[in-house]
Amino acid sequence: MVQILRLLPLVGFVSAAMAACPMAELTRRGNVPADIAARYHAGLGLGDLSADKRGDAPVERAQAPPGSHNDQPPLLDPLSGILSPLGLGGLTPRSDALPEHLEMQRRHILERLNERDEDVDIDARVLTPKAQKRHFEERGLIGGLLQPLQGLLAHLDIPAPYETGLKAIPGNDPDHQYKAPDSTEKRGLCPTLNTYIDRSGITTFAEAANAIQEAYSISFDLAVGLSALGLLAGGDIITGKYSLGGQDPRVPNTLGPALGINRHGLFELDGSISRSDAGFGDNHSFNQTKWDALVDDTKKYGGGLFNLEAFKRNAATQIEASRNTNPTYTNGPNFFVNYATRALTARPLPNGTAPNTPDYANVAPFFLEEKFPENWFRIPNAYSLVDLLGDVASLLLFKPQPLGETHNGRFVPLEVNVPTLPEDVACFAFAALVDVAPGQVSGGIQVLNAIKDQLFAPLFKSVKCDIDEFSKRQQGGSGINGGRRSVTSYSREA
Repeated sequence: MVQILRLLPLVGFVSAAMAACPMAELTRRGNVPADIAARYHAGLGLGDLSADKRGDAPVERAQAPPGSHNDQPPLLDPLSGILSPLGLGGLTPRSDALPEHLEMQRRHILERLNERDEDVDIDARVLTPKAQKRHFEERGLIGGLLQPLQGLLAHLDIPAPYETGLKAIPGNDPDHQYKAPDSTEKRGLCPTLNTYIDRSGITTFAEAANAIQEAYSISFDLAVGLSALGLLAGGDIITGKYSLGGQDPRVPNTLGPALGINRHGLFELDGSISRSDAGFGDNHSFNQTKWDALVDDTKKYGGGLFNLEAFKRNAATQIEASRNTNPTYTNGPNFFVNYATRALTARPLPNGTAPNTPDYANVAPFFLEEKFPENWFRIPNAYSLVDLLGDVASLLLFKPQPLGETHNGRFVPLEVNVPTLPEDVACFAFAALVDVAPGQVSGGIQVLNAIKDQLFAPLFKSVKCDIDEFSKRQQGGSGINGGRRSVTSYSREA
């Protein structure tokens, strides 16, 4: 009880601020008990404040073997000087967390905290937190973009920049040859991820970002951004795990339900390329009718190719059809995805030996069989974030579709000022998507701010897009996402 009372000032502060603050700021504001503040300024750390300790004095964390009484992650992260995920997570709602998930989180954090210096590898494809820190110290920004992660993200592994360019995929790589899923394995709505990553259907932020770099010549900035969206939308923020399908017991629920990237309203949405709308029932299975319509569009408008000209018409036609027929139709701030999925089909899926020729032979196997075409090579030049933003703008501006949703048989527009300049529209669209993405934490503010500040903001600075300035939160109203927030204005860095 004594320890709980000692932490009440921290609870009150975090509840009021709704964000992870550096310990220095907490002490400056007088929100930390004096003796804990003194230990912090002396560089001693918070140590183990677990309930089985007795007495008023905090005890420093020792490197005890797992399972011992001292086997507890500290409330203060030793790398960043910010409240650790366990410290902050203990102050956030976790009503759906199962004991085994909490144990998975605890083990994950301890593994990263106790990584031996001699085991740190800054050349590994997946960088642990200590490897991130050392990489930054010795080589500067990770991939020219990211600094070591802090706070809620401090124990998250991240991908390393991976060499892209013309290469046979899967070639002779024994780990990525085609294998049909068995009864225990899951598949999601993304054919490219289903084709390449772990057949279990469970991936991580770092693994998925590495996979699309390696398999499809997706650039580091875009790979990190896309995988971060998947994690934010349906994963466990602490361990970095997420399901390609729906909620799965192998993914922890430590900050709330990790619903997987299949959840309706982010990556799975109305008007998609090859799935039915959720309002019609099965929105998971491949829809042959929608695929046939796309193939027809390639013949009519693309000269037989799955190119942007074909996808401009296909996107407009499918979205309009959904709005006219789906009683639960929604085209909200997630509208970026409808255009991004089409651009990501037209650009990275052609055979790299003919990168400007996305023909049926080299695109269809990904959708129909979830396997690589014969003698398929990834494209020679990396497809980057700036490439995607340009393509999304081109697709969207061809025939802009109104944002809104259907209520009681009537389409209700969302009051949003969507920009019309190509250099603004895709940045606006991605910012809107980030704003509605959080799926795990109730309210999502802490996680959203951490991922915005540490992952998305650095990536988008490289393309002169400030996503914070593109999204202005509103309280109340009747917009998409229950009125919690809607995008109402935009601006762009000079």
